[in-house]
Amino acid sequence: MVSDQAENKCIVVVGASAGGIDALARLVGALAENFPAPIVVAQHADPKGAGRLGEILQRQTRLKIHMVADGDGELEAGWIYLASPGQNLAIENGRVLSVARQPGHPVPSIDGLFESAAHAYGDHVIGVILTGMGTDGVAGVRRIKEFGGTVVVQEAESAAYPALPRAIPTNYVDFTSRIEEIAGLLGVLAAPGDGNIFDSQSVEVLLGQVRTRSGIDFRQYKPATIRRRLMRLIAAANAKSVADYMRHLNTHPEAYQQLVSSFLIKVTGFFRDPALFEYLRETVLPELIAEAREGQRELRLWSAGCSTGEEAYSLAILLAELLGNDVDKLPVRIFATDLDHHAIDFARRGVYPAAAFEELPPALIEKYFTRVDGAFQVRKDIRNLTVFGEYDLGQRAPFPHIDLIMCRNVLIYFTKELQQRTLQLFAFSLRQSGYLVLGKAETTSPLPRYFAAAQPALKVYRRQGERLMIPAPVALESLRHHDRPLRLGAIRPSHPRETTHEGMPPRWSMIDRLGAFLFESYIGIVVVDRHYDIVTINQAARTLLGVAGQGIGDDLIHIAQLPGLELKAQLDTAFRGAMPTAPFEVNLRDPGEIEQRCLQIACYPDRVASKEGRTEGVVVVIFDVTYQAKRRRELEKENAESRAAIEQLTRQTSELAGHQHALVQANEELSSANIDLRNTNEHLMIAAEEAEASAEEVETLNEEMQATSEELETLNEELHATVEELNTTNEELASRSSDLEQAVQEREKQLDHAVRTLGTLRAVVEHAPLIMCIVDKDSNVSLASKRYAEMVRHNGGALPAVGEKWLSRPEHVALRERDGAVDYAVRRISLPSDGGDTMVVLAPSS
Repeated sequence: MVSDQAENKCIVVVGASAGGIDALARLVGALAENFPAPIVVAQHADPKGAGRLGEILQRQTRLKIHMVADGDGELEAGWIYLASPGQNLAIENGRVLSVARQPGHPVPSIDGLFESAAHAYGDHVIGVILTGMGTDGVAGVRRIKEFGGTVVVQEAESAAYPALPRAIPTNYVDFTSRIEEIAGLLGVLAAPGDGNIFDSQSVEVLLGQVRTRSGIDFRQYKPATIRRRLMRLIAAANAKSVADYMRHLNTHPEAYQQLVSSFLIKVTGFFRDPALFEYLRETVLPELIAEAREGQRELRLWSAGCSTGEEAYSLAILLAELLGNDVDKLPVRIFATDLDHHAIDFARRGVYPAAAFEELPPALIEKYFTRVDGAFQVRKDIRNLTVFGEYDLGQRAPFPHIDLIMCRNVLIYFTKELQQRTLQLFAFSLRQSGYLVLGKAETTSPLPRYFAAAQPALKVYRRQGERLMIPAPVALESLRHHDRPLRLGAIRPSHPRETTHEGMPPRWSMIDRLGAFLFESYIGIVVVDRHYDIVTINQAARTLLGVAGQGIGDDLIHIAQLPGLELKAQLDTAFRGAMPTAPFEVNLRDPGEIEQRCLQIACYPDRVASKEGRTEGVVVVIFDVTYQAKRRRELEKENAESRAAIEQLTRQTSELAGHQHALVQANEELSSANIDLRNTNEHLMIAAEEAEASAEEVETLNEEMQATSEELETLNEELHATVEELNTTNEELASRSSDLEQAVQEREKQLDHAVRTLGTLRAVVEHAPLIMCIVDKDSNVSLASKRYAEMVRHNGGALPAVGEKWLSRPEHVALRERDGAVDYAVRRISLPSDGGDTMVVLAPSS
């Protein structure tokens, strides 16, 4: 929890190891004397060293240096705080504390410093990683990103030891810079922000530009989240306002990707929240597995907002553990989706640093991961259970028939409208009684009637109520390009949709749903302006034309991988006339593919976008007709072969007159087959038209197309999987053995010391000339002096003997001696031991 002292303040934490002293000296030497935040440094050092880091840095900087000792260190801007030799540093309540080191870990610990700073300062932390070896700092950076902080990493190429900068996952990094640039960047990031630089209209225009370029609509994210992340980028770009920052984006188009990455939430971990995954393992997944087996169907799970894939792989590992040898007998598919294509690419590779496995038992690491160059890669059998893809919860159609959806810590960044749309999407996707898992700060309150709490403490819900229709995309009509509405002419549904009660989304007709699905997945749609620049393009068109990236604003003629000039000629014809151009076909051969693809392309003037009779836009529709072209070529080849055979037989008519009738009949059969094939093709076209009017056929077609798409995705993912598995290295075993031997030796020393101490204590107590005994934590007398034993014998049970229970906390005990009864006062003294023993001494009250 962020402390009150840190609520409006900023802190910079720096971590470095090998070669870091030189890098630190260059960094602090470039900082301004009035630097607006405290800087706390964790530089790995020999714990036995004299600690001369402060002297070295003081010669390079005008800032004040402070070596943190026990109990001091109130943080002040413009000061650099260093650890005392052999000590760690921690941030707490606006102070920096000196903490004892942990055996076997580098000192001072970068992870420990970064994690404590994240808890204390939240999104006001700026973490800096400099040159170094190993992975100390990866877990700390991850914790900073969990709390919304900023991470700056030294450019690996400029680092003396690049291993540590390269160990930081790219999706955790906000800025990568050289040492000379980091100092200036920190000065800007640490400066107090000016809330007056924002105005709602400028932010709306900026988010519209982001939507146009990236295809991601952030207008449904919480404004506070967007502004906080946008503030950092504006400051780093030395801009004075949102409008100024937009001008920066126009001159630096590559900054758009940094902007999108900054908005997205990309922090996760393996088995994050162990209690939840234990509940899934013990209760939820066994039930879902049994239902899938009973229904002889596929088990389908969905990790929505999967970030870098740890959650999806955690689910796959749980299923593999539960299924055991039957993992190949039950079809399992885990969909893992996220907006950030960089995070999805990272997840597809399935290679993670050692610091990512904090919550994963070593046995599971060894069983389901392979060591690769100091990192760990997911094994192929686990990888094959998952399907990764880019997905926008605000715009895309849902996956059907899902058994379990996990969407944790995503809804909290959405507006109320987008939260409701997302829950409607989940309600449509889930089977009846299917499970929904949300984050700890999230609820189903925007749509409570469709979800019943199964485990409220863990935010696990079950689907209930009637079935929903596919929810409409959020704010589809509000998309803009150059301040004018985007229209697709006749492509948009022309009839009104019905609305439902209680805030339910509009109900799409089955024709609309089929059309939307086909346009998104199988029919390529591109809208271009008179400069041939792409105004709108869907995913199917990107795939069919081989367009990399978003493509918005690019010249279609140049980025479309089409041979010849036919496309330009057809576009020009469409711009000149009011009638659609005749479709034309092109053949493409993708790299690595044996067979070429055949595309059918048609250009339609966009009459809605026309001005004063002048066509301003053209809609390009692309169909993949590879199968039809291939079949046509096969029929043409068969027909040519048949004709050749007929000609050959005709030439031999004089010699083979008896076989002429058979040849004519064969020719008629081939012609009949051609007619049957043509009739079949026409029947299929008619059937496709009929499918638009039949709800049941539409749902069947939708499921079949979805299944085909999923199989293609799985096939594509298998191509990216690593084909070779490596054994765990002997170096790791040797390291573990060394740690174990050291722990055993330390334990033996402790036991030996305890035995010697016990013997000494026993001898002292037995020969002490006092009436005294030792009482253990269970109130039994475990040891007594000879004088105590004599008093036990002479007083007949007034005092308990060794092995008996001590009296219930008396303050005085009357004992009989030779000269009469004596009143003894009881004194209890706690012994400094882990056993909870107490020394009891009896002394005459006088």
